[in-house]
Amino acid sequence: MHRTLSLRLRHALAGLAALALLPLAPAQAGLFDDEEARKAIIELRGRYEISIRDMTKRLDGLEQRIERVETGLRGQLELQNQIEALRREIAELRGRLEVQTNELARTQLQQREQASTLESKLGGLDARIKKVEPVTVSVTVDERSFNVDEEEKRRFDGALNLLRASDFRGAQNSLSVFMSLYPDSPYTASALYWLGSSQFALKDYRAAIASNERLLARFADHPRAADAALGIAFSQIELGDRAVGRKSLEALIEKYPASDAARQARERLPTLKR
Repeated sequence: MHRTLSLRLRHALAGLAALALLPLAPAQAGLFDDEEARKAIIELRGRYEISIRDMTKRLDGLEQRIERVETGLRGQLELQNQIEALRREIAELRGRLEVQTNELARTQLQQREQASTLESKLGGLDARIKKVEPVTVSVTVDERSFNVDEEEKRRFDGALNLLRASDFRGAQNSLSVFMSLYPDSPYTASALYWLGSSQFALKDYRAAIASNERLLARFADHPRAADAALGIAFSQIELGDRAVGRKSLEALIEKYPASDAARQARERLPTLKR
């Protein structure tokens, strides 16, 4: 638009210049035929030329200002376009964020529901397991403390009660069954000792020796180990092998010198001839 305006102004100035350069009409020539008239014409032309230069200069300035304005407007338009693009991008990102937020909320809700369901199932399973899960109790036997199943304790105590009641056959059977049911029981060393004692009471000396030897082979540091060694020696003596029994008593005294079994061995040795 400013170029069209500039062209129109330039055309107008050109027209004025042309008019200024035209010769005067014949009527006017008669009036100004002297030197003064020529000077006036020259002066008039000079003023026109100055005016044209001034207007051209002003026109150039206007063109420059218009160009600057147009440049600014183009920059603003570009900036506005960038702003609009950013706004569209922000709107798109907000939409995506909203979708993801909703999906996350649904996922969290599903996870909470699944966790609640699983917790409920686990609670029911735990309750069922507790109904059949063995209940452990703490016991101390032969100076050893440990935890055992209630049924395990009940069976071991039942076998000892038979032994205390002098039901040696019943005690032997109960202890044999106990060790078959609980081969790795913390009661095993004590069960072997009392099994050997029951067998000795039943005069099954070879079985008594075997039970006590099993105890010594697996539990040499058990509090009943010295008593088991004494049971072996006494069983050998009862079988008539007094020399072997004497050696067993001597070995017992040497290995367990401070035990009550060693005291009994010392008391028995003088009764055995070499």
